[in-house]
Amino acid sequence: MSYEEQQLFAAVHTAVGHPDPATRERAHTRAQAWVQHLAGVLAGKITTGTRTPVRDLPAWVTLDVLHGGFASGSAAAGGPLSDDEHTLARELDVPRTRAALNAWHLTDEGRARLLALLDSGHYEIVHPENAALLVVAWLVHAGDTDTAVSVLEQMGPLMDRLRFYPVETEQDEAPTGQVFRRSEAATRAALAARTPHPRVETQREALTVWAPFADELLALWWPVADPDASQPCPTPPQSPTPPRATVRWPPRTPAARHTRARRRTSACSWPRRCAPPRAT
Repeated sequence: MSYEEQQLFAAVHTAVGHPDPATRERAHTRAQAWVQHLAGVLAGKITTGTRTPVRDLPAWVTLDVLHGGFASGSAAAGGPLSDDEHTLARELDVPRTRAALNAWHLTDEGRARLLALLDSGHYEIVHPENAALLVVAWLVHAGDTDTAVSVLEQMGPLMDRLRFYPVETEQDEAPTGQVFRRSEAATRAALAARTPHPRVETQREALTVWAPFADELLALWWPVADPDASQPCPTPPQSPTPPRATVRWPPRTPAARHTRARRRTSACSWPRRCAPPRAT
């Protein structure tokens, strides 16, 4: 099974069996993207490892990238119209298509709106392509129509697919030097809904509990493997008599610690399949 097939199988498994509805929905979206990627590869539309992996998209287009750097075949600034685009099309009384909305921003009224957004800062650039018509409006306003036409020639074949205008907001853009990925309320909700990841908890337990315990056992066993070691293996403090043999086994203290640690932890399975040697 290839890496792509493994990712598709994992996404489908999560989309079907995860208890959280939001997680299932995200996994369903990932599964669809992996199906699109595999279909594109089989059809010859996607070539992984090249500068332009998607055949009908130029190098300057921001791609929708899957885990591992694989192109889904879609552009990040494309896809169905968003809610704000539907609202804008209704307000402008234009067809609800990406081509119609892009074309409106090239009219006098549209360029005036873009220039007003540049002056106020009340806009958001989600993908680099969203700034393209802002640049065109500024170039025309500055009198550099030749460069504006050159930019439009590059955008022309994709005017019906990509969003080349920004998202209008009610506040200024974020101050320089600050980055906000989501609001405080959204962050709180995401943290409250997060549950421990089994693999992360297993790694945390292995590093904080069992790795130090293994180092302790190694320190006790090393004199057995190397009789010339400078530090002899400690003898059990509770034993009133010396050991009967020259080989000294670990005392009971690590064994008791091992038992207590097994009772407190549950992520790692290998400590339950073995136990330290019994003290003699």
